[in-house]
Amino acid sequence: MNELSSRFTPVNDSDSSCAHVFATLCVYHIDPDIVTKKLGLIPTSQEKVGALGIMRSGRTVVGTVNSWLLTTENDVLSKDLRTHLSWLMDKIEPSGQALKELQQEPGIQMSVRCYWESAHGDGGPTLWPEQMKRMAELNLEISLTCADYEEE
Repeated sequence: MNELSSRFTPVNDSDSSCAHVFATLCVYHIDPDIVTKKLGLIPTSQEKVGALGIMRSGRTVVGTVNSWLLTTENDVLSKDLRTHLSWLMDKIEPSGQALKELQQEPGIQMSVRCYWESAHGDGGPTLWPEQMKRMAELNLEISLTCADYEEE
């Protein structure tokens, strides 16, 4: 990543203001096997409508939506969202043309969803133009969920 001297926030993989962070490419309303084949990537998780699955609790559920998810959670140890987004873009950019073709499928929905949890009620995620440009070139929207569970 380009660290210009004019920037307020250098990349900080051990950011003490962050308790937990991850980013996920989410693809909905298309058979996940099609996404896997088209992108040549194995998802972190997937769900098929009508397919039986087992939750972490051990409960059996029936899939209600087709979904294909690739997440940085458990693979990227950084507490800086930029590092997570760079990892995700490094994974999907080689399949960029296929990703854009998938976006043309009727009914498909695709997004990069980010979760950032505050360690102490201060700070927040930062995005640089580099991450925004990479996502824009892939026609990807980004959503941010920020949480602060600090006890009063």
